[in-house]
Amino acid sequence: MICAIIGSTKIAEVHIHELVKNKVEQIYIISRFKKKRINLLNKIVSRYKDKNTNFKSSNINILKKKKFDLIDICSSNHVHDKHLKYISGQKTIILIEKPIISLLKYKKDYLNFLDDIYRENKKLIVIYPMTKLARSIDNLVNINDKIKNFSFNFKVGGKYFYKNIIIDLIPHALSFTNYFFKFSSNKKKFFIHSVKIKKNSCIAKFKYSGSNISFYFSEKINQRTILTININNLKIQRLTKNKIENFINYLKFKKNIKIIKNPITEFFNEFFKNKNNKLYYKKNKDLTYEIMKRSVGFIN
Repeated sequence: MICAIIGSTKIAEVHIHELVKNKVEQIYIISRFKKKRINLLNKIVSRYKDKNTNFKSSNINILKKKKFDLIDICSSNHVHDKHLKYISGQKTIILIEKPIISLLKYKKDYLNFLDDIYRENKKLIVIYPMTKLARSIDNLVNINDKIKNFSFNFKVGGKYFYKNIIIDLIPHALSFTNYFFKFSSNKKKFFIHSVKIKKNSCIAKFKYSGSNISFYFSEKINQRTILTININNLKIQRLTKNKIENFINYLKFKKNIKIIKNPITEFFNEFFKNKNNKLYYKKNKDLTYEIMKRSVGFIN
């Protein structure tokens, strides 16, 4: 398999790591900044010198000249639409970091864009690792009672401010929450009570199917990533440690500490097992439409 990675950020490194583990033979690192892509290329070549993956770098023009089996978009979310348009209709598999596009850019016109992109690209997958984390929590904690109160508190290191924090993080919150509430199969409405936006944080509170749900997002440069979930009276913390090559996820709850599988690894493993499965792409597409539809209400 020949793959192109668009982007030279930390998340691009994470994706490259997963592609190498899944034995991708050749990876092109693509960025408009030559210095950044060369620096990342040198780092990656050194890191995976004992692997059988061949690495190269290029500008985006290579996508029009060479046939790729997989194109993985890891660029900033405000240019996702630009990159999707550039490669649209190439009949290749497309992976893309969440959100698929910025709602601040498209607002209610997002539906037309999505319809056009999915019409031209039948194998498009948006990466939602929080669905795998939700499953790990459910398997460990066994949440059997009706959920009356639910909160998703996510602190991350990042560069976004004000509404851009919502755009960046709400796909994580909604894909996680959807695991427990099944929004797409339940036609009940969201009742958004409040959305309070500050420079480095956002708080959103809403009601759904008799449950009180709140999202708290905090984004600051160099801030340690910590996710805290409260389900009724149960507090669960997801913590991480170590570098990309040996990344550890663990849950802390009820005085227990349990190591769990890396959600991003689970997502990539599932992708490679299902890359020829039409139903897999349809389910991801349906989830993407659902997440985008729900997200609009939080930025208006």
